Amino acid sequence: MSKKRLLYVIVALVGFFALNVSLFPTPSVEAAKITLKAISAWGKNHTGVVGDYLPYIKRANEMLQEKYPGEVEIKYIGGPEAIPTRDQPEALRAGTVDMYYGTAAYYAGIAPAANTTKLSQLTSQEEKDVGVDAIYDEIHRKLLNSAYLGALGSQLPFQLYTVKKVTSVVQLKGLKIRTSPMYVDFLKALGTTPVATSPGDVYQALERGVVDGFMWPLVSIRLYGWQEVSKYVVGPSFYKVSHPLLMNAKKWDALPKHIQVVLMEALRLEVIAIDARTVEEINNEYKELKKAGMEIIKFSPADEKKYLDMAYEEGWKGQLKMESDYTSKLRKLLSK
Repeated sequence: MSKKRLLYVIVALVGFFALNVSLFPTPSVEAAKITLKAISAWGKNHTGVVGDYLPYIKRANEMLQEKYPGEVEIKYIGGPEAIPTRDQPEALRAGTVDMYYGTAAYYAGIAPAANTTKLSQLTSQEEKDVGVDAIYDEIHRKLLNSAYLGALGSQLPFQLYTVKKVTSVVQLKGLKIRTSPMYVDFLKALGTTPVATSPGDVYQALERGVVDGFMWPLVSIRLYGWQEVSKYVVGPSFYKVSHPLLMNAKKWDALPKHIQVVLMEALRLEVIAIDARTVEEINNEYKELKKAGMEIIKFSPADEKKYLDMAYEEGWKGQLKMESDYTSKLRKLLSK
């Protein structure tokens, strides 16, 4: 074969392969889907988890799939059975998990100012509007390597329940009340003896007289059967159950902006639904507790004011002892 003819053949072959490549391009490698591992401080049957957290995850996943299919998915891996509650904040900080739903009381030793959320007298949207969320984000990033997305469910109050009948603030003095770090300062100011027990021991502690009562979020004691061993719902409700939704900061910052927008919009919509439902749940819970045989005891107007003033004053004092810079700013923003 002549050199000239060989050149024609080579040119023809190159053209043939080029045409076929253009007609049948090699498939591109799709980016791997991002899976966000989500955990909760309580088990999946806990009121807040089943009522607030899991619905948020479902809503967020549905919105993500609709807008950006195949890009990101939140996967709930469990509660304490997956990682013990006490170890979860460190797991979030280290990036072992990506998303956390719990309470700031469980990591108050790491980020004490974050626990001021319990003392807020604002709604979640009001907190965002006045700049509280930005401060909480700074705190969590600095001390827990996490981004603060917001409070998921924030209008449910705490309540005091007792075995003994108490009709005034002064009658609380000397009672043994099961506590958590959430309200220990308040209980001490009331003259009670705070007793630390795990939630799993509350029923037996009441039954055996180890404690005379307990403080707990209003809508959930029937889940544990505690209405069977306590008799009275005492005084006004106070504080609020504010469960922060956190993400590992590195993971959050690495997410595309459009994914962050969807996650935040899903949170906003879920909070609206939760807050509307909470009003109804609060009213219904008092009725259910009465049906269960408990007596609702209201203080006099003067005692009610004294009780609530003490709750917030002592709560803020306790927080200021642990941390003052952020706490002082937050007190001004969160109080009415």
